[in-house]
Amino acid sequence: MDAGLAALLGAAIGSLGTGAAALVTGLLGRGQTRMQLRAEHARLLREPRRSAYVAFTQCFQEVHALHTEAAISASAAAEAGEPDRGRLLRDAGGTYERAGERLHGELQQRQSAVTVEGPPVVTTAAFEAEDALLASRVELSRWIRQLEHGATAEDHERMADDALLAVHQPLVRFLNAASAALSEDGLNL
Repeated sequence: MDAGLAALLGAAIGSLGTGAAALVTGLLGRGQTRMQLRAEHARLLREPRRSAYVAFTQCFQEVHALHTEAAISASAAAEAGEPDRGRLLRDAGGTYERAGERLHGELQQRQSAVTVEGPPVVTTAAFEAEDALLASRVELSRWIRQLEHGATAEDHERMADDALLAVHQPLVRFLNAASAALSEDGLNL
């Protein structure tokens, strides 16, 4: 074979090899870029959800703490004589009202954010937790009203205490559903 032809053939094979290597590198790089974009997209979707879930949980726990504080004041009022009974009932009623303001204001907004962010299993769990909170609020209200009317209302105290305790399980279910939703990375590799 002639040296010029061999050089030409060598150059052609070299450029084909270089082109093939560039193509393979480009395809591999494209795949990696696509995977990085998916990971960033999943992170961008996850962050607003996480914020919504945390804000809902914090507000929920604050409302529940106010209900518990009102129940403690009501319990003390049930045991106290006048004039302490009246003051403790006013304290219970005031704390109950503050809880209502938070419940029907901020917690409702936080619930809306959870509903928008989803997924449905988390939204359902949030509604169930809020329903349990509302049920405890109803029992607490009955108990406070009975005490204001002069009744000892021991059965209402027990029902209010049971309802306050019953809030825990739906909240745990919400937290578990939220955690599961956040742990899904959204990458279908």
